[in-house]
Amino acid sequence: MFKYGRKAGRMGVALLVLAVLPLVIAAFVIPNVGPEVATKFDAAGEVTRWSPSYELLALPVVTFLLGLATYASAGRQAKINGDSAAMARIVCERYLRNGLVSSVFLNVVNAYCVFTAVAGTGLPF
Repeated sequence: MFKYGRKAGRMGVALLVLAVLPLVIAAFVIPNVGPEVATKFDAAGEVTRWSPSYELLALPVVTFLLGLATYASAGRQAKINGDSAAMARIVCERYLRNGLVSSVFLNVVNAYCVFTAVAGTGLPF
Protein backbone atom coordinates (compact mmCIF):
# COMPACT_ATOMS: atom_id res chain seq x y z
CA MET A 1 0.00 0.00 0.00
CA PHE A 2 2.96 2.32 0.33
CA LYS A 3 3.01 2.69 -3.45
CA TYR A 4 -0.19 4.74 -3.04
CA GLY A 5 1.40 7.09 -0.53
CA ARG A 6 2.76 7.07 2.98
CA LYS A 7 -0.68 7.72 4.50
CA ALA A 8 -2.25 4.77 2.67
CA GLY A 9 0.65 2.57 3.72
CA ARG A 10 0.27 3.47 7.37
CA MET A 11 -3.48 2.95 7.16
CA GLY A 12 -2.89 -0.46 5.58
CA VAL A 13 -0.52 -1.50 8.35
CA ALA A 14 -2.98 -0.27 11.00
CA LEU A 15 -5.79 -2.20 9.35
CA LEU A 16 -3.78 -5.42 9.34
CA VAL A 17 -2.80 -4.95 12.98
CA LEU A 18 -6.43 -4.36 13.95
CA ALA A 19 -7.43 -7.45 11.98
CA VAL A 20 -4.94 -9.71 13.78
CA LEU A 21 -5.32 -8.23 17.28
CA PRO A 22 -8.57 -10.06 18.20
CA LEU A 23 -7.03 -13.39 17.19
CA VAL A 24 -4.04 -12.74 19.43
CA ILE A 25 -6.32 -11.80 22.33
CA ALA A 26 -8.43 -14.91 21.76
CA ALA A 27 -5.31 -17.08 21.69
CA PHE A 28 -4.41 -15.83 25.17
CA VAL A 29 -7.91 -15.80 26.68
CA ILE A 30 -9.56 -19.00 25.44
CA PRO A 31 -7.05 -21.46 27.00
CA ASN A 32 -7.37 -19.65 30.34
CA VAL A 33 -11.17 -19.75 30.65
CA GLY A 34 -13.18 -22.82 31.47
CA PRO A 35 -14.84 -25.12 28.95
CA GLU A 36 -18.00 -22.97 29.09
CA VAL A 37 -18.36 -19.20 29.19
CA ALA A 38 -21.31 -16.92 29.86
CA THR A 39 -22.64 -15.53 26.60
CA LYS A 40 -26.09 -14.16 27.39
CA PHE A 41 -27.23 -12.01 30.29
CA ASP A 42 -30.53 -10.61 31.51
CA ALA A 43 -31.20 -6.99 32.42
CA ALA A 44 -29.78 -7.48 35.91
CA GLY A 45 -26.50 -8.86 34.54
CA GLU A 46 -27.21 -12.46 35.50
CA VAL A 47 -26.14 -15.30 33.18
CA THR A 48 -28.97 -16.81 31.12
CA ARG A 49 -26.92 -18.82 28.59
CA TRP A 50 -23.65 -20.72 28.72
CA SER A 51 -21.70 -21.65 25.55
CA PRO A 52 -18.51 -23.57 24.74
CA SER A 53 -15.46 -21.34 25.04
CA TYR A 54 -14.50 -21.85 21.39
CA GLU A 55 -17.49 -19.68 20.41
CA LEU A 56 -15.33 -16.73 21.45
CA LEU A 57 -13.41 -17.31 18.19
CA ALA A 58 -16.34 -16.35 15.93
CA LEU A 59 -15.94 -12.57 16.14
CA PRO A 60 -12.11 -12.54 15.87
CA VAL A 61 -12.30 -14.72 12.74
CA VAL A 62 -14.91 -12.43 11.17
CA THR A 63 -12.81 -9.37 12.05
CA PHE A 64 -9.71 -10.97 10.52
CA LEU A 65 -11.48 -11.97 7.30
CA LEU A 66 -13.16 -8.58 6.92
CA GLY A 67 -9.84 -6.78 7.48
CA LEU A 68 -8.05 -8.89 4.88
CA ALA A 69 -10.89 -8.50 2.38
CA THR A 70 -10.92 -4.73 2.84
CA TYR A 71 -7.14 -4.54 2.47
CA ALA A 72 -7.25 -6.61 -0.72
CA SER A 73 -10.14 -4.68 -2.22
CA ALA A 74 -8.39 -1.37 -1.46
CA GLY A 75 -5.39 -2.48 -3.50
CA ARG A 76 -7.53 -3.88 -6.29
CA GLN A 77 -9.70 -0.76 -6.59
CA ALA A 78 -6.66 1.51 -6.50
CA LYS A 79 -5.11 -0.53 -9.31
CA ILE A 80 -8.31 -0.23 -11.36
CA ASN A 81 -8.17 3.56 -10.94
CA GLY A 82 -4.44 3.60 -11.68
CA ASP A 83 -4.73 5.92 -14.69
CA SER A 84 -4.38 8.84 -12.32
CA ALA A 85 -1.99 8.53 -9.37
CA ALA A 86 -4.03 11.00 -7.33
CA MET A 87 -7.27 9.10 -7.96
CA ALA A 88 -5.65 5.76 -7.07
CA ARG A 89 -4.36 7.25 -3.81
CA ILE A 90 -7.76 8.70 -2.90
CA VAL A 91 -9.58 5.45 -3.65
CA CYS A 92 -7.08 3.41 -1.66
CA GLU A 93 -7.30 5.73 1.34
CA ARG A 94 -11.11 5.70 1.21
CA TYR A 95 -11.28 1.89 1.27
CA LEU A 96 -8.70 1.65 4.03
CA ARG A 97 -10.48 4.30 6.11
CA ASN A 98 -13.73 2.34 5.88
CA GLY A 99 -11.90 -0.81 6.91
CA LEU A 100 -10.30 0.94 9.88
CA VAL A 101 -13.66 2.20 11.14
CA SER A 102 -15.16 -1.29 10.84
CA SER A 103 -12.17 -2.93 12.51
CA VAL A 104 -12.17 -0.50 15.43
CA PHE A 105 -15.89 -1.13 15.99
CA LEU A 106 -15.45 -4.91 15.81
CA ASN A 107 -12.46 -4.75 18.18
CA VAL A 108 -14.56 -2.86 20.74
CA VAL A 109 -17.34 -5.44 20.46
CA ASN A 110 -14.79 -8.25 20.76
CA ALA A 111 -13.29 -6.65 23.88
CA TYR A 112 -16.77 -6.47 25.42
CA CYS A 113 -17.47 -10.12 24.59
CA VAL A 114 -14.15 -11.28 26.04
CA PHE A 115 -14.61 -9.16 29.15
CA THR A 116 -18.10 -10.51 29.84
CA ALA A 117 -16.94 -14.08 29.21
CA VAL A 118 -14.00 -13.77 31.59
CA ALA A 119 -15.87 -11.78 34.25
CA GLY A 120 -18.96 -13.99 34.04
CA THR A 121 -21.29 -11.04 34.32
CA GLY A 122 -22.81 -8.61 31.86
CA LEU A 123 -22.41 -4.90 32.02
CA PRO A 124 -25.82 -3.44 32.91
CA PHE A 125 -26.20 -0.60 30.42
